[in-house]
Formats: sequence, structure tokens, C-alpha cells
Amino acid sequence: MSGEREDLWQALLRSGEAVVTDEDYEHGYKREVRQDLQQYVTFRVSGEVYGLAIHEIEEISKVFQTTHVPRTADFLLGIGNVRGRIMPVIDLSRRLRLRPVERGRAARVLIVHYNEEPYGLVVDEVMDVIRIPPEAMEDKPGGLTGARAEYIRALGRNDGELVIILHLPALLDAKDFVKLAATEEGRS
Repeated sequence: MSGEREDLWQALLRSGEAVVTDEDYEHGYKREVRQDLQQYVTFRVSGEVYGLAIHEIEEISKVFQTTHVPRTADFLLGIGNVRGRIMPVIDLSRRLRLRPVERGRAARVLIVHYNEEPYGLVVDEVMDVIRIPPEAMEDKPGGLTGARAEYIRALGRNDGELVIILHLPALLDAKDFVKLAATEEGRS
């Protein structure tokens, strides 16, 4: 049938008659498609809504088993294996120093790529893919300080709800993954 449709379309074009297209049904109004909208995957962590640029996320997986690695930071759940790829798996609520909540069936692992390496970020729930125009984005407030502030790239608004856009390089800073020895912790 698609062959017949193509032949009919080609015949109409060859006939010289005006062919009606989807644009003709716009009733003279041109629908502008914005090219400056950024897409973000939104997810919930400890009741707050966060987002990462869609191009930063390689895959969304169900939560999988991890193996604990001694002398690592408390936010590092361990290492996991997804189809033969070994990766560190991070509890995002602990990394962001939020109060942990009981994870349900909606919990997922966002598999991201940073510095040629895969990482897993455990979140409570993946919500949606949204588009945020530049005018709905704000720099993080200057008064926002402390350890959590470095993990925030920007703040966005989507349907009146605040979305905290995370800064992946700061979240995955390898120097934070190793727990300091007790003697070094006492000196700092």
C-alpha cells in the first residue's frame, strides 16, 4: 500500500495541480518550532525534582545489584555490572546530602557517561522528559553555598515547578569517591 501511496503522490506532483500539504492547514499561520529548547530528563530524589540534560543520560535501568568497595565514600553503593559493563553506582540522595527515603518499585538507575566511563546514579523515580526554554532557566542563586551548591548547574521552571539542573562533572568528581583514612579525617 505504501508503494501505491508513493505512486499517487508522484502522479499528483507531476500533474501540476496544487497539492495540499500539512502547512496549508495552518490557515496562514506559521508555526515556529523553537530550536533553542533544551531537553532534560526529570527525576525525583528525596522528594525534590532534579534534571539532567538528555544527552548526558545513556540509559535508564531498573535498580541492579552492586558489590561494595571498601574504603569508598558512603554515597558510593559499590560497583555494578550492566551487560558486561562495570560501573560505580552512586546513591544520589546521599551524594546530594538529602534525607534518604524508602525506595519503591519506581526507583531507577540513570546510566551516564563522563570522561569515557559509565556511572550509575540511583534515583527514586524517573518522571519525564521536558523542554525548558532559555528564558525559564536561571543561574543558581549566588547565596546558595555549601557542598550541595557545586552540584547545581542551574534552576529551571517547568509548568510552575522548580527543576534543579545538576552539574554532572561536580557530581562525579573522582577525588570524592575515596574515603579519607581516619588519621587524615582528624587533621582536616
